[in-house]
Amino acid sequence: MARPTWILVADGSRARLFEQERPDDGRLVPLQSWANPALRLRAESLAYRNLGRASKGHIGSVSFEPRTSLKEREHERFAHELAQHLADGVRGGRCDALVLIASNSMLGSVRHALPAQTAKRVQWSAAVDLTRLDGRELRERIEALRPQAPPPGVEAEASPRPGGAQGISLPMVP
Repeated sequence: MARPTWILVADGSRARLFEQERPDDGRLVPLQSWANPALRLRAESLAYRNLGRASKGHIGSVSFEPRTSLKEREHERFAHELAQHLADGVRGGRCDALVLIASNSMLGSVRHALPAQTAKRVQWSAAVDLTRLDGRELRERIEALRPQAPPPGVEAEASPRPGGAQGISLPMVP
């Protein structure tokens, strides 16, 4: 029996993970939810939490982390947490395939954080924020985003995007 597909729906401040037994089933079983309230905090609050980031190596020398905002670091930390959970699910045999649906910046961050073996399990992805949707509306939007298989006897076109995600091609304007 085939293992289910995990579907991650995320943005920078929250994420939900669903399980789907079969793509034609349409049912989404909620597995886990995450909240990242730190991204909603003011920069001063984040700065207070992250004091002491400079480190002294040798006498008279100080090294600092690269210049990134506190919100960027928190965004990356959250993406790594989500990617680690997905990797654990793949490694543990709890899912066979992954679908990533996330805001543009979070999608890139999660993809970047995925280990190579986990990234190979991504069937498709979409850069859209569906975190505020629930129930039937969420299922319908996911189905509308899902790449359609070509009709029998028609060869599938190679997708230019990793993971088989479909996009819109616009002509170049001089």
